Amino acid sequence: MSFIKRFLRLIQFAIFVSVAAVPINAQVEDRFVGKLLPELKPDFVHVYQRVLTKLSQPAKVQFMPPLEKDAVVTTGDLIDQRTVTGKFTVILVEPPKATPFLSSDINANGVIEATERFAFNAAQGSTGDLDLLLRHPLANPLFKDFPVFIRYKRGFTHPSLAAADRLLLQTVWALAYGTVDIKGKKVLMQYPFDPQSASISTTEGLFGIDADGDGRIRNEQFSPETSYATNTELVFRLGDMFVSTSRIDLARNEIVVRTRPRTEYLRHEIAVGQEMPDFSFVDFDGKKRSLSQFRGKYLLIDFWGVWCADCIRETPFHVESLRRFRTRGFDILSLDTDEDPEIVKPYLKKNNITWTQARNDSIRPLVEVTYRIQEYPSTILLGPDGKVLVLDQDSLRGEQLLQTLDRILTR
Repeated sequence: MSFIKRFLRLIQFAIFVSVAAVPINAQVEDRFVGKLLPELKPDFVHVYQRVLTKLSQPAKVQFMPPLEKDAVVTTGDLIDQRTVTGKFTVILVEPPKATPFLSSDINANGVIEATERFAFNAAQGSTGDLDLLLRHPLANPLFKDFPVFIRYKRGFTHPSLAAADRLLLQTVWALAYGTVDIKGKKVLMQYPFDPQSASISTTEGLFGIDADGDGRIRNEQFSPETSYATNTELVFRLGDMFVSTSRIDLARNEIVVRTRPRTEYLRHEIAVGQEMPDFSFVDFDGKKRSLSQFRGKYLLIDFWGVWCADCIRETPFHVESLRRFRTRGFDILSLDTDEDPEIVKPYLKKNNITWTQARNDSIRPLVEVTYRIQEYPSTILLGPDGKVLVLDQDSLRGEQLLQTLDRILTR
């Protein structure tokens, strides 16, 4: 055999071996490229309360032009993710006959100038709230500013607040958006943005995708379009495809999305009208239980923890709901997220909480992977047939919960 023939036989053998080494049913990974949009948007999932107090020595703060006589002036710190200190000081000014405005000595020259005053606008659909969108400048190759949405709850009173105190709500984080061409369709993507980082993570933070093509990403409880990542490259469903973002290059403004096998999509999507699959758990008495044991009842499933202030605020309404509606076939199943049940038990006893509590160590995969709970508390109302009746969180909070149950349980 000539050298050339022997060489060609070796090449053919090598090709055969390489092809044979690839499983016949192996999925070929597709990659798609897109770009980030040049404007960040506030992350409305994370909204924090900030209290401003009466300015003790207003004469020491210089305004140019000067403030109107009898203006009410309060001050406090807002959260600022751009800085090492994590805060910046603001002054709320309420003139007697003009619209309130927020101000801050941005250039640190000791004088609050006209360009450092930011007027509020009436909140849409509100009777008294005022809104404001601040844009802090950024030193970033793509994004010029970092947006912070602020709402002044004008007229808000609370026993824990002094008469002169003022309540502001503010967003804390911002989100980056981009579009990726996936098989001929421009798909909107959402990514977390850290103003102190030189890059955008693909494995940490709040991610999203416009899976249904309606032009927006639903950042809400149990939405399959958003989820938090913790040291993982999240997989989302896009029709009959499953995709994740493998790379984001800010300098080149490039997004790379790749396809993933169906087996790597671990989330279970739930929707109104669908049956919630059965799952097992261990209660606080150490007994193994299951969701199916509650069939035949209207069941409020509550993801909560005593560490969560918003969860604690719901306790009186949960206690009252069980008192009012237990005879109508209502019950509660709480999925506790506290690490140690012994920490929780005194709270349960003090507040007369008698319904079933699932231990965190028995439902952690359910919380973190199957349903990817984003915020606490998160609640689901099931019907006697185990199907989801209500997912809207506003309808399952506070007085609205009692009204919702009264309406549904009379059917």
